[in-house]
Amino acid sequence: MTIYNSLTRFAVPVFFMLSGLFLVNPQRENVAVGKRFVKLLVLFYIWSAFYAFQGVAVDALQGEFTAQAWTNAVERFIFGHTHMWFIQMLLGFYLLIPVARQLCAKKEAVQYYLILWVVFRYLIPLITGIFHLDTLQARVDSLGLDVLVGNFGYFMLGYYLRILDIRKEIRAVIYAMGMISVGLTAFLTVCECRASASYAEKWFSPASINILIMSTAIFLFFKYSRRLDNSRIKNAGKWAKLSGYTFFIYMFHVFIIDKLNLVGITTVSFPPVVSIPVLTVFTFAVSLLGAFIADHVPVLRKLVMLH
Repeated sequence: MTIYNSLTRFAVPVFFMLSGLFLVNPQRENVAVGKRFVKLLVLFYIWSAFYAFQGVAVDALQGEFTAQAWTNAVERFIFGHTHMWFIQMLLGFYLLIPVARQLCAKKEAVQYYLILWVVFRYLIPLITGIFHLDTLQARVDSLGLDVLVGNFGYFMLGYYLRILDIRKEIRAVIYAMGMISVGLTAFLTVCECRASASYAEKWFSPASINILIMSTAIFLFFKYSRRLDNSRIKNAGKWAKLSGYTFFIYMFHVFIIDKLNLVGITTVSFPPVVSIPVLTVFTFAVSLLGAFIADHVPVLRKLVMLH
């Protein structure tokens, strides 16, 4: 399970990098930040209502409705389902897009930001963690450089790597470091778990330098892949259609997982080496079917799809 998890930890950082690639480009016109923010906020609460009140609805049908259940549902509605933290963070990023676009107008400015981001988010915590310099880390934290210690740096990094030309030899080194990082992620996680006698996710975090290296390697590999040139992509229209379904798939897939868990089907029901890929394919396929259906029902399409 740890190996599978390690192989996929680039997903959130690379999504932020791709978002930044398109949205903070100062040459791009009509980004419409306000419109994007409002639409995503509305979708957040539509999906939050779906997850928060489905249990209350079932209880009401069974005659087991209680005031406490309603209170709990309202609280879940306000804060969103567990996987919706990602959407909340994206909303925050949207608010910073105008600032980021101004910063990206000068290559030196975005370079300076990224240097500070890497130093304060990755290098200093890594050093203070290894040598147990808790007091030094506390002093650094007191500087209040919140915008330098979050995932927003991935937004900026995506745009910067897009405009940066990297020699083939250097890319080869980055690719090698990326592959090593995958192995280290699994190895360090197992070591941390054994040392603490509990499940530790420290090395899975986008704030870990191994994930930064892995994500950068993945991003650059696809950037420089000739097979992904527009002229070489077959059935581009179908891929574009599929991309329009990804928001629904992301928001809906946890519903499938929750229902599978209710009937006792989890990743540990069978050997994980088999159960994880099988359940992944099944969950994706059912979610994709749901997206296809929603996209062809006009009312649903407006309510739950991000187009």
